[in-house]
Amino acid sequence: MNIQETLALFNLDEKESAVYSAALETGIATAQQIAKRARIQRTYFYDLSEKLLALGLLKQISRGKKRYFEAAEPEKLIEIQEEKLQELKNSLPQFKALQNTKGQKPKVYFFEGRSGIDQVNEDTLKYKGEILGFTTPRFVSVYEEKLSREYITKRKSLGVKVRAIGEVSREILKLQKRDKEELRETRMLPKDLYSSEVEIGMYGNKIFFANYKNQFGLIVEDSDISNTLKKIFELVWDSGRVIEK
Repeated sequence: MNIQETLALFNLDEKESAVYSAALETGIATAQQIAKRARIQRTYFYDLSEKLLALGLLKQISRGKKRYFEAAEPEKLIEIQEEKLQELKNSLPQFKALQNTKGQKPKVYFFEGRSGIDQVNEDTLKYKGEILGFTTPRFVSVYEEKLSREYITKRKSLGVKVRAIGEVSREILKLQKRDKEELRETRMLPKDLYSSEVEIGMYGNKIFFANYKNQFGLIVEDSDISNTLKKIFELVWDSGRVIEK
């Protein structure tokens, strides 16, 4: 980016930029000297200098009856931008108050393959609160055992707790036996009432879906959807149909 392109960021046109550049080169000088250096007519100088004076990029000096002009140090450009940035930061709460959050759409992220499911699992570990989920025997099947073990080890090291609901099965029973050591509480539903090939989890304002059978994962980021599914989870968790042991 050349000097003229940089000065354009300050809303200076080509001739205004030429005046500032010429003033930098001439030092303290008269309007005629700067105009000559900038290759503009002297009569145009005063009109062009108005914005530069207002921005503080040009200073006027009186010596007796004569007027001289001097360009501000180039660091003034940084100062101007920093002042604008601070003004924006100060006004940010007002802009946020105007923001229409009601019309925001959920964010949806799709991940394919076993590596995609890994990415979904890794994202859940960024949340430091409790994870709620409807699990599936496939999560702890022989085929997925390495994946689940690695995930559980990472989750334990971070101190992230889980409450999980799954179907009555050999795999979920085996999982439940390790609840205490793996920072988890597992409850089960009769298989005729609930069974699933897909794992669903809620954490923060997100929901994840992991399909171990077809090898893909999905994350939906939306507070309303997440809060609704959390309420459904709690209803099932506290229902009389859950088998704890």
